[in-house]
Amino acid sequence: MPQLSRHLLFWLMAWTFLGIPGTSHAEYFRQKESELDHELFRIDEKQFLGIKPEQDVVLIDQAGKSFKFGDMIGKPLVLVFSYYQCDGSCSAVNGEVIALLERVVKTMRAGEDYRVLTISFDKADTQETMTRFIDKLHIPPELKPGWTFARLADPARIKDVTGKTGFKFFWATQDKIFYHPNVAIILTNEGRISRYLYLQVNSTLDMQIALMEARQGEIKPHEFLNYAISLCYSYNYKEGRYTYNIPVFVGVGAFLFGISMLVVSVFYYKIRHKHKKEGSGI
Repeated sequence: MPQLSRHLLFWLMAWTFLGIPGTSHAEYFRQKESELDHELFRIDEKQFLGIKPEQDVVLIDQAGKSFKFGDMIGKPLVLVFSYYQCDGSCSAVNGEVIALLERVVKTMRAGEDYRVLTISFDKADTQETMTRFIDKLHIPPELKPGWTFARLADPARIKDVTGKTGFKFFWATQDKIFYHPNVAIILTNEGRISRYLYLQVNSTLDMQIALMEARQGEIKPHEFLNYAISLCYSYNYKEGRYTYNIPVFVGVGAFLFGISMLVVSVFYYKIRHKHKKEGSGI
């Protein structure tokens, strides 16, 4: 019996000193789950709205032709930063832009009323990766004339160019991908940043209003109805999209109520005056 107790004591000690450290060992090597703070990618819109990115930045388009960023100015510009070796979100981002613009095309034409420019922020991108990326997008024919894909002629300026717009990105070594915001940056026909559209929450209406705002009052006759509708909305910074412009509705309602009261008062005055004349026999 004493021998049995000694064996039991031995195994208890073995479990204590070997079992518990084994658990700690497993915890030590456990991979921490990736927790991205989305605030890292949030653009401080109030800091960058109205900023005019550098116009002399040299880019190379999908045909291998060099041009300056300023050459894209003169019409509202939808600017998208992506990288062409991206295997997921960048295609989705540009795909979302296609989806939004396909509906806008009924009133505004790509190339004629606005332009789209996708720029790579990856130094490793080449003409070949750009071509493969474009081929996978299947851009509709009506959007192709106004859409340019490009990479910087001097990759050393990438951080400088993206930083001027508030766009942030970083390389995740573990995941082997770039993390970046899924945003379309709208520039006015003067080349100033006028709106950021986060593609997860924005709709065709947001894109249409943002492009009309970027034209700075240059509204064509067939766009008047859409322009009038756009006045019913204002940009909500908290929600990151356009919402009903309550003050406009209150103002219009008060105006219509005032007009109605005036018409009723005039009508009532005429009726009363008529009855007075009939009563006095005049």
